[in-house]
Amino acid sequence: MSWEAFSTDAGGGERWQNLKTGVEKLNGTILMPGESLSVCKATAPYDAEHGYVEAGSYENGQVVDSYGGGICQVSTTLYNAVLYAELQVDQRYPHSMLVNYVKPSRDAAIAEGILDFVFTNNYKTPVYIAGEIDDANQMRFTIYGKDERPRGRTVEYESETLETQEYAVTYQEDPAAALGSIRYSGSPHTGTTAQLWKVVYQDGVEESREVINHSVYEKSDQIILVGTKSEDPDRAARVRDAIVSQDPDRITAAVNQ
Repeated sequence: MSWEAFSTDAGGGERWQNLKTGVEKLNGTILMPGESLSVCKATAPYDAEHGYVEAGSYENGQVVDSYGGGICQVSTTLYNAVLYAELQVDQRYPHSMLVNYVKPSRDAAIAEGILDFVFTNNYKTPVYIAGEIDDANQMRFTIYGKDERPRGRTVEYESETLETQEYAVTYQEDPAAALGSIRYSGSPHTGTTAQLWKVVYQDGVEESREVINHSVYEKSDQIILVGTKSEDPDRAARVRDAIVSQDPDRITAAVNQ
């Protein structure tokens, strides 16, 4: 019988292929009682030989292209299905920065050899994991098995943001670009501290609530590259000095002199 399911929008572009590959590697998994699943081990290695392509992923506070980019959406979607099924979560890590497909603290990042999402079938009977990207482009994981929980018991999860930190704007010199040229770089993200509440209901009445994870997402500044290449060393020097000040009005004035 169908037990619990969760879905996120699969989007498009190159990362869609990585979502499809990851889902296919997890689809059909059976966990016997007491058996654990490492999502990273089940879906890695992330290379062309194993069906992955280059797509955007987080690295050192920036979005860069790497093989398997987007695989964390697969682990995140499965994480939420696991939460609703109340399977035992052994390892779970937040992303370095916020993601846009789930609320804060509902994500589960994986990175080969570094981060993993691991969970265990803590029930007395086997569970079956089904994964798909349906005709509506929804990536879905469904947990099938015998629900051994008390009749009338349901769970919900509430994301709570505790603190936010707005990203800053940082000016940097680009000596290879023409004097005064402007180019935006970086992947600006707001920093956030969050936690996830598990709320248990019995016959529709709240019975308990507890914090099950705590997540810190770093901010990432917007970088503006200002060109300083010029045959006039004095003008270039004035612009470089203005960049050091990080004052946008002073930079503009130096460029326009």
